[in-house]
Amino acid sequence: KMFQFPNFVAEEWPHVLVWDLFVGRMIWLDGMERNIDTRVALLFCNGIGPPGFLIHVATCILTGKGLPTMGYNGNEKDNDEDA
Repeated sequence: KMFQFPNFVAEEWPHVLVWDLFVGRMIWLDGMERNIDTRVALLFCNGIGPPGFLIHVATCILTGKGLPTMGYNGNEKDNDEDA
């Protein structure tokens, strides 16, 4: 029935693809950097979206690694100091 509404399909697919690609990639890179198993989180991220990210957050906390860094390491200098 979803395909009976072309506007819905045209709006929904880019949203799904962007979530799967970008958030999934962020989860995978965070897992690789901090040695966290991301298989379950990625499966859910690609299947039903936001719960996959929540599973990754829960996995990070339960393994004692803290919240996901998502690429931010906090040790970087501000670019304003160089100017």
